[in-house]
Amino acid sequence: MTGGAGRWAVPLVRPDLPSFAELAPGIERIVGSGMLTKGAVLEAFEADVSAATGCRHAIAVSSCTVGLAIVLRSLAAVADRRRAGCDAACHAGAGCAAAAHTRTEVIVPSFIFLAAPAAIVWAGLEPVFVEVDPANYTIDPVAVERAIGERTAAILACHTFGCPCDMDALEAISRRTGVPLIVDAAHGLGTLDRGRQVGAGGLAQVFSLSPTKLVVAGEGGVVVTSCDCLADLVRMGREYGNDGRYGSRLPGLNGRMPEISAHLARASLARLDDVAARRGAAVAAYRDELRDLPGISLQEIPAAARSSWKDFTIAIDPARCGIDRQALHACLADEGIETRAYYSPCCHRMEAFAGFLRPGQSLPITERLADTVLALPLGVHVTPEVARSVAGRIRAAVAARPAVLR
Repeated sequence: MTGGAGRWAVPLVRPDLPSFAELAPGIERIVGSGMLTKGAVLEAFEADVSAATGCRHAIAVSSCTVGLAIVLRSLAAVADRRRAGCDAACHAGAGCAAAAHTRTEVIVPSFIFLAAPAAIVWAGLEPVFVEVDPANYTIDPVAVERAIGERTAAILACHTFGCPCDMDALEAISRRTGVPLIVDAAHGLGTLDRGRQVGAGGLAQVFSLSPTKLVVAGEGGVVVTSCDCLADLVRMGREYGNDGRYGSRLPGLNGRMPEISAHLARASLARLDDVAARRGAAVAAYRDELRDLPGISLQEIPAAARSSWKDFTIAIDPARCGIDRQALHACLADEGIETRAYYSPCCHRMEAFAGFLRPGQSLPITERLADTVLALPLGVHVTPEVARSVAGRIRAAVAARPAVLR
């Protein structure tokens, strides 16, 4: 069966959702109450996320992108509060000291979803692109430290495809330099670092709840932090900047999550362990079938971590494989198997962000990954058997091509 919109034999992703029968009574209660936003369901969901991550605060927002933008826009205001003596009320760990008003640069990997640099620019700041680790695809702490300067306002890391970034190294840099650490944790629900759900650490981490994630709200995000100052500012920021007296101490926007979305997200969060386990079983099948295939490399996950496997990707070396990414994508599409080249182009090659690459700067690891990585189908529809079948089609496509250096 050939590919086409809605006609894939194996689509790239299908959301793993609670049944409508499970959701219906809660939806009926919400509609009957007339409280469609800012209600008890949202508060309960936020409490669930706070407990899961071990953070003092979880603030649900309309999207991960909005959450990142509000956090970044709040940095100067956090700095003002810190200088005014709010330390005793703040329980954040490393990286709570926020940047001054004169600092305008945010260090960020270019191998990341475009929402991250977009949030930086929307917050009135400038992305400074750095390299990622070639094995696990997360931001390289050595590159981060080299990039820090007098204008650095924050470090924005990422749990790439669900692989946790090196929080120990990044938090150590944050402590030494006073530069706050923020994490784009869009892929992070279901990711474990030393047995614990990621979320604690740094000034804030921001999760996504869009349909491709393990926890789904339809659309939505959650900011988690143990900084009381930041939490207060994010709550105001998602409410137009309203300070509760119909005034505004900082520019905000409408970043609220509706009650029905929070209801879906809460039911989805309750299923997270099961969803992550089934996703992990499919990935284990993929890895078993592909790990010894010449020219195909797999993302390396630290031994003490568990990826959420929001995405399972392979990197294709055409010189050893005999087939490049586009050709493999086309071969699989002919079989009805949908794949996607994520983060291609990388952010510094996009028109909106190209001007932020520093003169003479090159990011060869990022560019190689952007040119070679291919995401394979994953989701509720991909059992270990389906994964092995897809992997078998990949092996057949490689075997049919003469490799130059195999």
